[in-house]
Amino acid sequence: MAMKIIDIKFTKEHDSKKQQAQTEMMQKLSERLSQRIKDKFSDVRIKVRLSSSSGIDVSGFRDTEKKQVMEWLEDVWNDPFLLDD
Repeated sequence: MAMKIIDIKFTKEHDSKKQQAQTEMMQKLSERLSQRIKDKFSDVRIKVRLSSSSGIDVSGFRDTEKKQVMEWLEDVWNDPFLLDD
């Protein structure tokens, strides 16, 4: 069975002040997603990283699982408290 991967990519901020905030946000996002996904799915690798283009890739899931993952990610992404301490 293929490894399940959620790969979230952000483009790099050019403003140095925004870069620090972006780095902190990406770290928190990675931690929060890892905590939350354990309740829903097992054996999932989450990558939150900088890339030349922004986007989300979900691989290694069956079609029905992939749809559930994308719906779950949308719910998580829309959570206004996701990155709160």
